[in-house]
Amino acid sequence: MTGLAETLEPTLTAPAMIAAVAADEDGYAVRISDDCPLDGRFEIGSVTKTMTGLVLAALVLDAPPGGATVSLDDRIGRWLDAGPNGDITLAQLAAHTSGLPRLAPGQTPGGADPHAFLTPEVTERELRLIAPGPRGADWEYSNFGFQVLSLALERAAGTPFPALLDRYVFRPLSMTCSGVAGQGGGSRVQGHARGRPVARWTHHLWGAGGVETSAEDMARYLSACLTPPGSPVGRAIQLAQQPRYQIDPLRSAGLGWALGPPGYLGHDGGTSGFRAMLGLKPPACRAAAVLVSDRASAGLPLAVRRTLERDTERR
Repeated sequence: MTGLAETLEPTLTAPAMIAAVAADEDGYAVRISDDCPLDGRFEIGSVTKTMTGLVLAALVLDAPPGGATVSLDDRIGRWLDAGPNGDITLAQLAAHTSGLPRLAPGQTPGGADPHAFLTPEVTERELRLIAPGPRGADWEYSNFGFQVLSLALERAAGTPFPALLDRYVFRPLSMTCSGVAGQGGGSRVQGHARGRPVARWTHHLWGAGGVETSAEDMARYLSACLTPPGSPVGRAIQLAQQPRYQIDPLRSAGLGWALGPPGYLGHDGGTSGFRAMLGLKPPACRAAAVLVSDRASAGLPLAVRRTLERDTERR
């Protein structure tokens, strides 16, 4: 993994912390800043969407007597008072083909706490007011869609979404220092914007970007996503990573995953004070991730790509 962290160092502003992870068929390696606690939790922003896709896949595969909890083709109107948007399916939300806008209509772009207003009640009201868009015909990245998705899954399972993350992602993968705000072990890292401490965003719906995780936990997640285990979580990972919609000749969308160019998949993320990036190159059995506690940090995609293109350090 030599070189992954160094690629980012010129872009970091003190006192930001960095965690870099690489994985291959033999295991994983972790490198963190000297001042970063071993259990330090970084916000991962939209990398959370890959975990939300995994929860959806797990619920589809988790079949109690009488049938699966949910199916990919289930419409959200089964659980949400969504008005004319009740015909949107769970798969369309997870693949960004629901026709919903990038942001909830009531969200103020650039606001200090942009998600604080979006309670479940407000979400359903927004859905009733939005004019229906084309379903499954066009790809448009939608944070709002994943906020809706986490609410629908919570209603479908009768379980708070953070508990679904714990049940289907964190516990199966022994991610003991992961969770949403106020849940899970580990110590929270302070986020920054160009070196200045910033407050965390408030979330009521966690599925679009609410997860915090440590470097070691990210390494466990990365390894499982690269080489899915022969267990329920492994089967759910495989389902989530299957292409659902062809965006263009080189890219497609899975359940929360960005697939392509051919041979690659991953996701990036950002919050008020953090940036994150993970990438996988399954044909070469390599994966890498970078977590940084300053939203102004640059170079994460390049750092990850360079690691995927060369041999990773083995444990």
